[in-house]
Amino acid sequence: MIRVIAAAVLLLIASIESTPCTFVTNGQQVTYGIRGSTIHFRVVLTGIPPTGSGWTAIGFGNSMFSGLDVIVIRVLNGRVIVTDEFVRGFQSPVPDRSNNVQVYGLRYENGVVVASFSRSVFSTEQMDANLTGCSPWKFSVGLNPMSPQGHLFHHSQTPAHQVVCINQCTV
Repeated sequence: MIRVIAAAVLLLIASIESTPCTFVTNGQQVTYGIRGSTIHFRVVLTGIPPTGSGWTAIGFGNSMFSGLDVIVIRVLNGRVIVTDEFVRGFQSPVPDRSNNVQVYGLRYENGVVVASFSRSVFSTEQMDANLTGCSPWKFSVGLNPMSPQGHLFHHSQTPAHQVVCINQCTV
């Protein structure tokens, strides 16, 4: 009986410790968590019209003025594209020399966009942020405007700022 109780307690502790983190706002959900040295993301956008296009992003760093490492999710001509980029100041971001974002799945059906991808906590590229410990993250809200060629225009709303302690977000 004691072994059964001990096993149940361990299972409960494991399930409590294995909790991803989530950013949620109107029609948007970003779920993320660390496993090993990899951060896994799942971005869901709802209410996207059939001919909708635009972008959303997750930025890592203090501000656009000091520079942000960003993962950009574009909806363009019925396709979903995930890229690893860097932005400084009020300019369009530029793709990193090395794309260290691993895409697992992309879907755009019935007004819902789902993108699943990951990236390493650590980075060897100069423009990529190391995401160990607690660091500032920026979450773009909804789909923001972009050109027909996929060049990003300024976000419609100020991104939500959160300090994320990634070791508290596990998958």
